[in-house]
Amino acid sequence: MDCKAVLAAIKQNKFASAYLLYGEEAYFLRRIEQALISSIVPVQDREMNLIIFESDPNKEELINVIETIPFLGERNLIIVHNTDLFSAGRKAAAGGAEAQDKTDAATERLIALLNNMPDYSCVVFIAHDKPDKRRKVFKAIEKSGVIFESAPLKGKELRTWLTERLTELKIKMAPGAQEHLVAAVSMMPQVSLDFLNNELEKIMLYTMRKATISLQDLVEILSAVPEVSIFSMVEALSQKQTAQALVLLREQLSAGEHPIRILALLARQVRQLWQTKDLRNKGYGSREVADFFKVPGFIGEKLVKQSSGFSEKNLKAALQNLAAADRELKTSQNGPVVLEKIIIELCG
Repeated sequence: MDCKAVLAAIKQNKFASAYLLYGEEAYFLRRIEQALISSIVPVQDREMNLIIFESDPNKEELINVIETIPFLGERNLIIVHNTDLFSAGRKAAAGGAEAQDKTDAATERLIALLNNMPDYSCVVFIAHDKPDKRRKVFKAIEKSGVIFESAPLKGKELRTWLTERLTELKIKMAPGAQEHLVAAVSMMPQVSLDFLNNELEKIMLYTMRKATISLQDLVEILSAVPEVSIFSMVEALSQKQTAQALVLLREQLSAGEHPIRILALLARQVRQLWQTKDLRNKGYGSREVADFFKVPGFIGEKLVKQSSGFSEKNLKAALQNLAAADRELKTSQNGPVVLEKIIIELCG
């Protein structure tokens, strides 16, 4: 079950008795948690009926809380953050997860309760690590509750989320600006949606004064986001706009971004352009390029277009210079000078 399905069920007041939410992407975990709080416990009842643990409580205490009839309102909502209840643990690693469950009477009682939850309680477990699916406590929630894995979005999934979030926030962008944003974000190897959502909210505040966000507006608003700025820098480099590329570099440095981080992002972009160049030399088109990088088709076209602005010799030299710069940055304080030199040579 994906996040949209979980949220849709909650909106329709179709609650499970138990939830296990886990994964790296905190944004989705937080959205589901907040949706459950808003839908299950009215504001006036939260002092009594909303119980939040920041780590695993004693199992007996958890059982008692789940079994306690709400004093006011219809339901108790119990949330356990940072739970280790579903992890393998040392005993499970040595003798199997089920063996660990059998030696723990309190866990057995909790499993029995999860299999037969009172209709006046809902319990939510939130973890960052993957659970051990062999454990009976996991199987109990799998059988009668909801299990949701919050994995980082990539490629087309990230593009879909971004487009939908722009619509939710009622952010209007010129076609070129939205395409640039989607392309920049989709090329990121991994991105925190919490961070990206904060940046989108900045854009929303900016739109209060403008009917439509232009590409130049977008670049200015998100100038402090390294991945977006580097993507814009590569775009400028492919068009031989040396001055604009240097401005973007200096903005990153002024914002406090470390030169090594900038270099790593730039190296990744240059490597993709070289790979694109190689694919084009083998007769592949933009669709095949997009498939190779697992990105939407229009980004494949963007990469092909950008790569055409550089010679293969130029890109190869840039990668060699970037490798040398990495060594130099780690042994000296000449970061800005080294990076500026590489950008100027790329425009050559």
